[in-house]
Amino acid sequence: MLARSLRLLVCGLSLALLSHAARAGDWSTDQIPHFPQGELPVRLFNGRDLSGWDGQKGKLFSVEDGEIVGRNSADNAPAASTYLVTARKYRNFRLVFESQLVTSEMHSGIALWGRNVEKGGDPFSYQGHLVMYPSGYGYYDLFRRNSIFQDTLGVAKRVGVQHDWNKMEILASGRRIRHVVNGTLVADWSDPQPELCDAGPIGLQLHSNTVAQEVRWRGLVLSENPQDVLITLAHRDAGLVTAGNPAESGMDAAALAKINDRMKRYITERQVAGVVTLVARRGRVVYHDAVGHADIAGNREMAKDSLFAIASMTKPITAAAVMILVDEGKLSLDDPVSKYIPAFAQTTLAEGKKPAREITVRDCLTHTNGLVSDQKNQGTLANTAEVLSKTTLAFDPGTKWQYGPGLSVAGRVVEIVSGKSFDDFLANRIFQPLQMKDTSFRPSEEQAKRLAKLYQPTADKRGIEPGSHWLFDLSPDTKPNPSGGLYSTAQDMVRFYQMILNGGTLEGQTILSWNAVRQMTLVQTGDLVTGFTPGNGWGLGFCVVREPQGATAAVGAGTHGHGGAFGTQGWIDPQKEMIYVLLIARQNFGSGDGADIRSEFQRLAVEAIRD
Repeated sequence: MLARSLRLLVCGLSLALLSHAARAGDWSTDQIPHFPQGELPVRLFNGRDLSGWDGQKGKLFSVEDGEIVGRNSADNAPAASTYLVTARKYRNFRLVFESQLVTSEMHSGIALWGRNVEKGGDPFSYQGHLVMYPSGYGYYDLFRRNSIFQDTLGVAKRVGVQHDWNKMEILASGRRIRHVVNGTLVADWSDPQPELCDAGPIGLQLHSNTVAQEVRWRGLVLSENPQDVLITLAHRDAGLVTAGNPAESGMDAAALAKINDRMKRYITERQVAGVVTLVARRGRVVYHDAVGHADIAGNREMAKDSLFAIASMTKPITAAAVMILVDEGKLSLDDPVSKYIPAFAQTTLAEGKKPAREITVRDCLTHTNGLVSDQKNQGTLANTAEVLSKTTLAFDPGTKWQYGPGLSVAGRVVEIVSGKSFDDFLANRIFQPLQMKDTSFRPSEEQAKRLAKLYQPTADKRGIEPGSHWLFDLSPDTKPNPSGGLYSTAQDMVRFYQMILNGGTLEGQTILSWNAVRQMTLVQTGDLVTGFTPGNGWGLGFCVVREPQGATAAVGAGTHGHGGAFGTQGWIDPQKEMIYVLLIARQNFGSGDGADIRSEFQRLAVEAIRD
């Protein structure tokens, strides 16, 4: 109660500090209740005059209608960009504000972590970092380095408005800057040169130009030493860069290189023939490498785009397909499966006993359904579901967790509800929008040439030899298997995982709602013992790490993902904002989830974090 009372008091004081300057419908002030506990928001601008600011006041900057206005005519256009700057210096802060570029097509921006310098006869130019908007989005280091981050994927341009008010949040802390525009994360960048990140005044930019220009600002609510959370974020979609500078995501390249060395040792030790590893953080692929061979006999080296049978890594994708239909209101997770496949109304326990309740769609996604099989298709997916409906349940639905073919049943439900074949549904609703060009149930002839072959230990355990498994059957008659039939690459899988980490979107494509992703990635199985390593629960199609330990010791609580029968692993770590993809092709080496190669890969990736 005391903590809550203090929180309310701080919030009340903050509102009191701001109330005299607040405008009707002031968006920035409306964000005050969302500032984390311990942050005391203050208004940098009092709404009346430019007290506390310095610059070309009266000449180029003024106050009109409770807004700061930066304006020039063609006659007094600044030869160098000029800045209205705060009298105080700031280092780590959160700034919430609105800004409008009224005229001209030039960008404006917020300058920080620097100092005033004279340029073109103007003593109020700025040397430091510039967060640019609403055109030319990105970061610029004024008079030291050129463009240091660009909106190459156009995320900001999709959500920003050139000549209207843009609602923005800047979170600048340590050497990291994040920029939210109209609820969407458009840039997330860590400076590889932290020595250039010094406390400095906050500056409002009027760009150098030769034409008339007007820029406006309002709100300008700031808190210092902010918590590591964005308060105006609705969509985390800063894009996915295929090859990023690790330092710009707070990672150390030399430390990441240790992954390569460790994977080579596994090859030397005859644990694997070859490996593809990928690490992404904060929207960038910071590490991606391939070592060893995809085909030993054919002397074909492993490549970054090698294709793998990802087996049960298919399951989260199947769950995503179900949740697309849930988002559209076409089915409910708590619908009985018999609503779509009537034969499931007759499913029984041992000795013909009826279960306490029917299997639901949710049970199928959480492995709490009681169905037992090797997850192999029995002809078509429709026939597979019918066969499963006639098997004996191992337990009453919802009472236990047991890994099984529930996702195959869920896939059949997707076919029935959508009216499309399962493979067509995935292609149209997930793979094509996410540009997952190499992911399918039936690789083309050209794609098959990149397939990593399966290996297993020799009888004496001293080497490896070719293995065999029905999931490697590339027959044209292969039917889509929602439990484990997909083939994919690291480049494709990281795009799916980034969409999940973003809350359902990637590069302007919305696949799932934020709520759907939340349901998929939160534990749905209560206190039931689940998974293949200790400390886990189960979401919808995802294993969820509750208490990191053993093979999961390096990742954060809440990490979610899935392994595959041949040792492949794909995991999303929201705490560390990371994605880990490990692709190998081996069998009879024990559990892939608890394997040393998985834990070592994740450990080395985490040890490369610098901020």
